Amino acid sequence: MKTRFLILWLPLFYLSPHHAANQAEKIKVNVNVRNAPLREVFKLISQQTGLRFFGSHAAPYDVKVSLQQSGAELRSLLDEILLPLHYSWEISGKVIIISKKNAPPAARPTDIPTPDAPHSP
Repeated sequence: MKTRFLILWLPLFYLSPHHAANQAEKIKVNVNVRNAPLREVFKLISQQTGLRFFGSHAAPYDVKVSLQQSGAELRSLLDEILLPLHYSWEISGKVIIISKKNAPPAARPTDIPTPDAPHSP
């Protein structure tokens, strides 16, 4: 009974987000592009790692990037590319999922003074 329980739960621990982050730190890639669309960079990474990219049609695939990195950690490279564009990524199995980061919450309207409010000195 204990063996069956272990066999059923072991794959869940293996595919945990912590494991995916460690996996991205261990993968090294070489990218040398100048003014290339992001989709081309993703294609280079896919060819080197065997990972596929998945994201919405609204992702910035046509944004031009220039990179010259040799032996870079996949994690660092994806952060460098996607964070300034307000996108995030995660690895799930053999797929890198690209998604739009949530916008920060807007300021509360109660912080804006109204004309009828008393003014403080």
